[in-house]
Amino acid sequence: MKENKETCKDELRYHIAETALQQFTEKGIKEVKMDNIASLLSVSKRTIYELYTDKEQLLLEALKIQNERMREEGKRRIRGAKHILDIILSLYTLYFEKLKSVNKKFFTEIEKYPNICKRNKDRENKNNKRFIAWMEMGRKQGMFRQDANFEILLFILRRDLQTIFTANIGSEDNELSKYPVDELGRTLILFYLRGISTPKGQTIIEEYLNKNKNNI
Repeated sequence: MKENKETCKDELRYHIAETALQQFTEKGIKEVKMDNIASLLSVSKRTIYELYTDKEQLLLEALKIQNERMREEGKRRIRGAKHILDIILSLYTLYFEKLKSVNKKFFTEIEKYPNICKRNKDRENKNNKRFIAWMEMGRKQGMFRQDANFEILLFILRRDLQTIFTANIGSEDNELSKYPVDELGRTLILFYLRGISTPKGQTIIEEYLNKNKNNI
């Protein structure tokens, strides 16, 4: 009986985080109250607070679910990849696909939670190392230019992505506001990848785009 009770508790905890994730990404974090989540799940707010001490803990759990789903889908998409550009393009395509359903306010509001920011910074550092390793592998495979400085590229790329995610929030007169975030992101990534690619790499990029033009 005790094991069954714990299983039900874990399932409810997951269901709450899953519902919160959908609400946070669709409406923004600030807009979503614990009352909203409780109402959607037909449970009391007290029940939610028994499982999550505050909104930040719930947000953290929701992000874990999101990251796990992205990780599993990413593994599926790169299965059978022939070279590093296949991996990079497939994963960035997946990333920007998911951005379509994310409210722009989500990116700025998440910065108000210190524990989330620390976690994201740690993840960013790991991803930076992975990105540089991929770039170096691509250079060895003859896809990226020998004179490309990947650390500088990464710094500029992250700066520009941050601009895309946050600069046009609440400003309808901003030129970027008329374009979807996912379209801006894909354009930026392709701009940088083409810039550092050798003729061999550029050919692979164009082949990928032609093959996946319905998704891109």
